Amino acid sequence: MKGQIHHIFYAFIIMSMALLLQSCGSSSDDRVFSISADTSSASFSNEVAQESSDSVAIKVNFVGDGILVGFPPETSPVPWLTYRAENVTDSSATIHLEVINANRLPPDSYQTKIRIATTNNDATKFAETEVDVSLLVWQLTTDTDKLNYSATLGDSELASQTISITSKQNDWLASTDANWLTLDTHSGSGDGVITVSADPTGFVESGVQSAKVILTEATSGDSKTIDVDLALDNIYFYTDKPSIALSKTMTVSSLDETITIKNVGENQYPWQAATDAPWLTLTPISATQLRIQADSDIAASNAISHAEINISAVDDMAVMAQTIQVSLFNSEQEFSNQVLEPLNVADDAMVSSPNMPYFYIAHKHNLLTYHQYSGELISTLAVSPENSLLEQLIIHPTGEYLLAKALVTTTTENGSTKETIHRYRITLADNSITEITDANIQLEPLAIIPISGRYYVITQALEFANENLQRLFWDGANAFVTSNIDIAKQANTLFALNPNAGTFNRYTMQANDFGELALTAELTHEYRPESLAEGQVIRDFTVSNDESQLYLISDNSEWLSFDGSNFTDNGLLESNENVVSLFIVKSNDDLPHYVRIDPSVADGFYVDKYDNQQMITSTTLTQGRQPSSVQLTQDGQRIILNVNSAATPELDSRVELVNIEP
Repeated sequence: MKGQIHHIFYAFIIMSMALLLQSCGSSSDDRVFSISADTSSASFSNEVAQESSDSVAIKVNFVGDGILVGFPPETSPVPWLTYRAENVTDSSATIHLEVINANRLPPDSYQTKIRIATTNNDATKFAETEVDVSLLVWQLTTDTDKLNYSATLGDSELASQTISITSKQNDWLASTDANWLTLDTHSGSGDGVITVSADPTGFVESGVQSAKVILTEATSGDSKTIDVDLALDNIYFYTDKPSIALSKTMTVSSLDETITIKNVGENQYPWQAATDAPWLTLTPISATQLRIQADSDIAASNAISHAEINISAVDDMAVMAQTIQVSLFNSEQEFSNQVLEPLNVADDAMVSSPNMPYFYIAHKHNLLTYHQYSGELISTLAVSPENSLLEQLIIHPTGEYLLAKALVTTTTENGSTKETIHRYRITLADNSITEITDANIQLEPLAIIPISGRYYVITQALEFANENLQRLFWDGANAFVTSNIDIAKQANTLFALNPNAGTFNRYTMQANDFGELALTAELTHEYRPESLAEGQVIRDFTVSNDESQLYLISDNSEWLSFDGSNFTDNGLLESNENVVSLFIVKSNDDLPHYVRIDPSVADGFYVDKYDNQQMITSTTLTQGRQPSSVQLTQDGQRIILNVNSAATPELDSRVELVNIEP
């Protein structure tokens, strides 16, 4: 290829010399021929692998019959330089030298010469001048084109990042154009690494701050830049209980809740709590905890009362407030265990409301709303077409809306049937339905989870998406398919069960309203319980809100503790080898409830409630059939058991409502 390029350029030189010879006198002319150029050298530089558009214009004056331009006979033509003459008169011309093909050259220094001459037709007179031409192909290849820093307004510490430079013996300089950005080194030669530190302390408003790291090749003065963004997130208050459902009946009383209040970022900001509800009393009990008490004597009787609690900063308006929705079901009735039958419900088609005494069931193409105490059918909402099956109910932690999926069956022109997936967002305050048409998640959604005071959807592949199911972040390198995840709401961490490896994967999460990525999740731990034998699996789990305790269902391990760095396998909670644990659910007050059966006794299915010292505080007999899925009501007073009779078609499917023993 190089040989071909040389031949092409050599042919071009001959043609140029012939074309540029211009006659303006006869061979008997007695003039003294001369030629001069305004420069004797031309230097070019170009970054490796980059196209070049560099050119130099050389002004030439001459006495003669024209000019010739080309490589001297003793100099081989080079494939990286071309030339042309413009504005040629009888005494002057402009010679343009242009760099070509530089993107094909390896890093190095290249030199050549260009001869500019004047002569007459019979070559009896001749004058010449030469221009030394050099090309420096420099290399300052970096491992990144951009650095993104993410922090919260008010943070003082931010992890440094690095820029790795690959260079072939080029001397270089490094600088920045912002005083909040510092480099640990400002010069080097050849390969190198620059540590870049961003200081977020000098800013008083959230948003994106932009800067550049400037790398300069010392010999040529050429430079390249690496963009730097510092995204300073808003400060949000968040709580471990974004909504509260209280209740008072003749048989149950749940009128007292304690919530933990934190804010995003390094600093803890003082907060204040307020409500307009006269039946609510708010008592701060520490810098991070608020006690909420309802007075059923003041609240309306035999009704559901609603209130809001506003958590705001005491004196810093930059902190985003948090609103907690509170409901109180106040009834003078006594509610015993109930059975709703026949009622056939898929395992993923039943959820309990976090802010109302309701639970929701997807049945055929309808969304059914039931009262958790009376068992009354409150409403029936047709969500999808009649020839569809509504399923996969996922409720927002505040109870604001539900996500649902429907399989719609249609008949084609040739008589065959086809199933298509439709997804919906159902606003529960007014039962309005919005079909989601632009989802791009790859696997099915699992839950809506809180992250740094905001809410996102997480899928079976650990994709993070917005409420329209548009993917915002996915760590594909560490992804796996799971059906079990849980959030430690106070710690703002995610735990996901890897079913194939039998490991718990812990992730720290960060959201940012202004970052190039709306949120990120970083894998910090992978842990497999020591007592879990080869081939054994973990069937279910939950994690405490402060992430200090994990409760699980497996043959040899039911309780793990975590100190922020290390896990400890504490073995089984239930020592009776006859007992089989079926499900585990966590109450709103952060206590684990195990649904179990002991086939050796006649008690049937029961629920063991544990305290935070891993002691059983109550056992509730369900007096019903084997459930296929369970839900615990928000007030922790009832467990809802879905009994799907797919395996026993002679029996009706049903839903059992069972009071939890205090």
